[in-house]
Amino acid sequence: MSPLPLRRNTLPDADAGLALTWYRDQMGWDVRLVDGVPTLSLAHGMTGFLFPWKWFPLAASLMSTMDVQGPVIGFVDEVEPKAVALADTNDCVFSQAQMPQGVTLLRTPGLVPLPPKAGSSWLIEPHNERRWLPSATAVLSVLQAAQSPAGPPRGRRTLPYRQLQSTRR
Repeated sequence: MSPLPLRRNTLPDADAGLALTWYRDQMGWDVRLVDGVPTLSLAHGMTGFLFPWKWFPLAASLMSTMDVQGPVIGFVDEVEPKAVALADTNDCVFSQAQMPQGVTLLRTPGLVPLPPKAGSSWLIEPHNERRWLPSATAVLSVLQAAQSPAGPPRGRRTLPYRQLQSTRR
């Protein structure tokens, strides 16, 4: 899987005003200009999960496998590149204590800067033909799996059917 999907939308690249209009009209998002940058208001059932960018390849693969694909924004900064996965709360209430280590819950009244902000890009672009966001519980389960990927079992294990045979003797 390519880390950047093919562009299917006519998402404006440079003009913040055009981007603002596109996010409102095509996606139905509550956006406004903050310091000249389109910014998404995490209200009306929207939330976001901030996580390390290095998790993105595995998270994107899991999202695709589980059909949990939603918009993901990448942010490059001096400390550590991060990503934000947008999701629908579906009336679930989360606390930061429930988040895996490395994940920050973004909630109301939070604001998320959207591309074309300098240093940001869409890792998974929003698509106007798939406007509904994935559920927050599904995105959280993907991030939990990406944070601690399961490897193959270590050491020898006795298969369950062999255990049954040994007890019958």
